[in-house]
Amino acid sequence: MNLKSVLKIIKPSKKEEREMDNFIEKLIETSGKLSKDMKPIICGSVEKDTWLAKKYELDLFLLFSPNITKKQLEEKGLKLAKDIIKILKGRYQIAFAEHPYLRGWVGKFQVDIVPCYKIKHPENIKSAVDRTPHHVRFVKKNLKKPDEVRLLKHFCIANKCYGADVKTLGFSGYLCELLIIKYGSFMDCVKNVSKWRAGHVITFGNEDKERLTKKFKTPLIVIDPVDKNRNVAAAVSVEKFYTFVKACKDFIENPKKEFFFKKPLKPYSIAEISKKIKKRGTRWYLIAFKRPKVIEDILYPQMKRFCKIVGKTVMQNGFEVLRNDFYCNKKCVLILEMKEWQIPKVSKNIGPDVFSKHAEEFLKHYKKEKVFIEGEKWVVELEKEFTEVSQFLKNLFKKPKNELLEGGIPSKIAPLIKNCKIGDGDGAIELMKKLPKEFRIFLREYFEKDLNVV
Repeated sequence: MNLKSVLKIIKPSKKEEREMDNFIEKLIETSGKLSKDMKPIICGSVEKDTWLAKKYELDLFLLFSPNITKKQLEEKGLKLAKDIIKILKGRYQIAFAEHPYLRGWVGKFQVDIVPCYKIKHPENIKSAVDRTPHHVRFVKKNLKKPDEVRLLKHFCIANKCYGADVKTLGFSGYLCELLIIKYGSFMDCVKNVSKWRAGHVITFGNEDKERLTKKFKTPLIVIDPVDKNRNVAAAVSVEKFYTFVKACKDFIENPKKEFFFKKPLKPYSIAEISKKIKKRGTRWYLIAFKRPKVIEDILYPQMKRFCKIVGKTVMQNGFEVLRNDFYCNKKCVLILEMKEWQIPKVSKNIGPDVFSKHAEEFLKHYKKEKVFIEGEKWVVELEKEFTEVSQFLKNLFKKPKNELLEGGIPSKIAPLIKNCKIGDGDGAIELMKKLPKEFRIFLREYFEKDLNVV
């Protein structure tokens, strides 16, 4: 296929470049006039010439002397950032990474203003953001074909694996740039990626790959050429790793423009969902509750943990979960797809051999129960408090907040879960009707996901 036709769409136009250059000039000029104690520089994809059309986003780093304290850096940096945006007649909000920074909007432009230390050698950095100017220098020096990065970025966006944020857990812009530096072009990159398997290692020196796989337990290891102790791909989840590998494999087999511009998925109808569930022979439980008022960087890790804890707790009580997942929009929804959702009132607990030294301990533990022998094993039958999943879930979620927290339910979810709505079987279908159509798009992805890379 002709990749030039894709570039025509995704590469900023001359007009966009002029607009960006003019805004950068204003930004640097305003920053310089406000303070002589720091050096303002542009970082990110704009400075590296790998930004995409219609993406009026840039990073302004304010470089301060390493002699000031962390508190002084934050106070001076944020005050200066606020003043810059006010002078440019924009609006802003404070965001947080390792340090607080400011996200501002001026007309069509979004600018992240980040205070950091001016560090000459990257091995002496005081915080993660201090690396960024060094990343910019490395990419500008070593990247020969920025348009190839644009192709790779847009390919990742279209295939839902772009972004190292906690919601996506995918490929960052810097990681895409390093892949093109490593492989030389978009086509050579996807050819190589199509053969990747979990544990793949990329270095820009002569590091010991076997040692690195022991040090970094991640599906992809890309050693930062600026910091040999850092894995640039640390955020990439196993699922996004194989999403990327699968997309590259499919593209190599059948290269089409659609891999860069995917049509929006059509939501399943309620009838289609009912038919799918009936065919699978499983029972669905939806737990829907109000979305906590927290940023996504807090929400998604907590939802992931909540999903895991509930699934594990349900399994520990004798039920069998086939799959579980979660969805977040205006509402948060936990999905439990159950293989075994009803169990007998009694369960059998097989203990130690009658000759075992642990036999006495087992008998003492179940002193109030009727114990018998099967073969040469001690056995006890225990009565279950709950025989159906919905009973168990209702009892779990009505517990006081402190008990929920002790049981591992995350702090921002525990106060809201007592007011959740639980839909099971036909009730789950009825609850789906009240959820936005995006949930039914999410279910299409749930049912149709295929990451076989062979």
